[in-house]
Amino acid sequence: GPRRSLSPHFFIAMADTAEMPVETKPVNPHVATTCTAGPIGLTAFGITTILLNFLNAELIGKDTITLIICYGMFHGGMIQILAGMWEVYRGNIFGGCAFTSYGGFWMGFALFEILMVITELEPPSKDGKVVWLIVWGIFTLLNFVGTLNANRVVQFVFASLTALFFLLAAGVNNADIHILAGYVGIVCGSSALYLGWAEV
Repeated sequence: GPRRSLSPHFFIAMADTAEMPVETKPVNPHVATTCTAGPIGLTAFGITTILLNFLNAELIGKDTITLIICYGMFHGGMIQILAGMWEVYRGNIFGGCAFTSYGGFWMGFALFEILMVITELEPPSKDGKVVWLIVWGIFTLLNFVGTLNANRVVQFVFASLTALFFLLAAGVNNADIHILAGYVGIVCGSSALYLGWAEV
């Protein structure tokens, strides 16, 4: 039978298809319209970490714990959780996970200290405290791995925080290591404070 010729519209359609851009993941519009909450979370983490570790390093009296815990519950806890939710809204899952997790850590730690005062609960065993701190150290180490493509200050914050948790775990049974952990914590908190202000 007679050969059918291809319609010119076929070639036009083929040309249009060849020029179609590769489909890319849509950009989160909130990133462009919403500022980062990084400085808020980092300064909250930094200040409260410095204060608590002045206590761990025995540079201030133990009676300061009440002030630090009340302040830590709201600034280190609630503010970090709010900053984390803000970062999730912007599509920054890593920042959201970090801020909400460490904010939850502060809220839980503060509640624990308050319950130890107002109730007759038995204090946790040393083994239990060691396990608790090691688990947080492992979580922080995994976060550090996630920063390997970030800038050096971000890496330092998580590396020093990882060291802090493991030193605190070792310090449960050794007072000298506990004091050393306090100094490491002051350095860690200071680096987070620096990073927060650098992002303002």
